Amino acid sequence: MANISKVYLLNTPLEDDMKNTLYFASASAQQSYMQNNVIKSYTNVSYQRDTSTFRCPAQIDTIRNCNYMMYQNTAYSNKWFYCFIKKMTYISDGLTDVEFEVDPLQTFMFDITVRPSFVEREHTNDDTVGSNILPENVELGEYVSTEGVSKYTFDKDSTWFVIAVSKLESGLKNAVYSPTASVLPDGLYYVAVKNTNAVKTIAKAYDKEKASDAIYSVFICPAYCFVTSSFQRFSFDVGGSIQSVECSVSPNMWYTHDQAINVPSGLANYNPRNNKLKTFPYRYMQASNNAGEVTTYKYEDFNSNTMTFQLAFALSTGGNGRVYPLNYKGRSSNYDEGINLGKLPVGSWNTDPYTNWLTQNGVNMAVNTALDLTTIAGGVASGTGAGVVSGLSGIANTLTQVYEHKLEPPMTKGNVCNGDVNFAKSLTCIHFNMMSIKPQYARIVDDFFDMFGYATHRVKVPNTAHRQNWWYTKTIDCNITGNVPNDYMNQIKGAYNNGITFWRNPSNFLNYSVSNGIV
Repeated sequence: MANISKVYLLNTPLEDDMKNTLYFASASAQQSYMQNNVIKSYTNVSYQRDTSTFRCPAQIDTIRNCNYMMYQNTAYSNKWFYCFIKKMTYISDGLTDVEFEVDPLQTFMFDITVRPSFVEREHTNDDTVGSNILPENVELGEYVSTEGVSKYTFDKDSTWFVIAVSKLESGLKNAVYSPTASVLPDGLYYVAVKNTNAVKTIAKAYDKEKASDAIYSVFICPAYCFVTSSFQRFSFDVGGSIQSVECSVSPNMWYTHDQAINVPSGLANYNPRNNKLKTFPYRYMQASNNAGEVTTYKYEDFNSNTMTFQLAFALSTGGNGRVYPLNYKGRSSNYDEGINLGKLPVGSWNTDPYTNWLTQNGVNMAVNTALDLTTIAGGVASGTGAGVVSGLSGIANTLTQVYEHKLEPPMTKGNVCNGDVNFAKSLTCIHFNMMSIKPQYARIVDDFFDMFGYATHRVKVPNTAHRQNWWYTKTIDCNITGNVPNDYMNQIKGAYNNGITFWRNPSNFLNYSVSNGIV
């Protein structure tokens, strides 16, 4: 046969499993790289079949470091074929059979077009927080709180005593006061005082007027429910002596208050490279009213890095408050995903206000001590109160969740009556906990995303040449067209369907420690 071919033996990092390959921007760049890695070159040799054996005129020990081959049948075409060296066999001194197999990815890299296909996962070209939220089948471990903050806190320094009465008596009769303008029409008057002595004074005044049955209840409420500037001193005749009490009779029956909380920058003691770890379920915010109700909020569902919540509070017995997010999940006021404020201590009156000031559901000695209610009443009434053979599948199976993790702590069922305990411990508030997975798990998941990108599950053209050093693509039934023999086309499609990583820089091949930002 005529001497019509060129054959070069090379050393490259390419392997015949085709899990990893090199990316070249052009055929000339590809050819230049290959020729720069030639170990042995032979010209004017016999025609080379695409899957065959090259009888190399060389001692086997001089070419053992060659793992790749390129050839060109110059008499018929200028196309270069790139091949994996599969085996070398000693024939005689100075003669070696080199078995090779065409590398279809490199040989036909510039002859194919990848069409829109179902992309199972890939490295994204948009890693802004919240742009990638599809679930991943990875183990998360237990959650920890990175930090916590209490908002809408109510304690005895920020609350007043409120006496709800059906009519105004004694010194209050001359007060400039408009009856209830509540959104909850109950026909009651509300009088606020700052301490228990004032409560006792007014209670005695009502008893002197033989109007103790007009006292509907005594309860605690936030100070902002009454206009501070409207405090006035009223005089009461108590057992023949006149006592002066500072009261407010100008309530804010409906009150709202906004509170902003900054989104944390990372996870618990870990700053991830992949921003998907900054979304749910890898981190989130947990809101608790310390009374059995817990709600989860996703940072990425707010419209900015500042989470704003609003408290809506209606003046009523026990307090009626609800905290809900603003500009969350596309709603300016997402009331449906709010959390109720825990109840404040409530008192109920009967015809003997001196001996039963605070008969409430769930009252205990802790609140009695904290509020010193025994100074008001003579006695205390108690109460109760992926399945393909690839590097991805093996690693993914290792990372698969082995049990479901609850995002909420165990919650008490039924009627939770612990407003008195919470108030005594200054826990009548909404406590926001910044939750995240532990650093050990975050590092594992981050490494996984580095290698295999994110779940995509879309019909699209796979991303290409969008990362600094490498990008992974895995498809299902990939669609590829081109002037390529059918057996090679099937191998190319199989590589995409099994998952393949393209490497831009040969010097960084398989080096996952280098930067891989979006370009």
